Amino acid sequence: MRLLKPALLGLIGVSIVILLISALLPDHVMTSKWVRVHAPKDKILSEVKNLGHWKEWNGLLVDARDIQSTDSMLSWNTSSGNPNSITVKGITPVGLSAEIKLNKARAFSSGFSIEKRDPAVDSVQVVWYIVEDLKWYPWEKFYGIMAADVKGPLMQQSLDKLKKILEAE
Repeated sequence: MRLLKPALLGLIGVSIVILLISALLPDHVMTSKWVRVHAPKDKILSEVKNLGHWKEWNGLLVDARDIQSTDSMLSWNTSSGNPNSITVKGITPVGLSAEIKLNKARAFSSGFSIEKRDPAVDSVQVVWYIVEDLKWYPWEKFYGIMAADVKGPLMQQSLDKLKKILEAE
């Protein structure tokens, strides 16, 4: 009993410190990756808008089963049976915005920006971004610090596959 009270006070103190530190972290996190593609901008935009072709290059669909696509929505199940979906929210001359829902988790915003920034360069910059809103829970806030390390490699591999497909045609 004599040791229980200081241990309990210490645990409460550490919990308060962790909560205060997490309160200083942002409420949302953005991860983005990019690649330069030597192909016409319209061709790249057409490929990104064609959700039916995403299984060819997008790593999110690696273990996809029962893929169903329309012009504005792509849905599939993972090999373990979890439902996933991508819903297009908007298309502009320079990209696409979407909402992604994976494994019954909270949906997050995503999109592609496709721009030829320098007329002297014969390539087009393709940027894939993901924006996640985080709840106030400390574990979510600390996950936000590592989100780019978790999602970044898959995003970069997907963009590299897209580049290879577009430049091969």
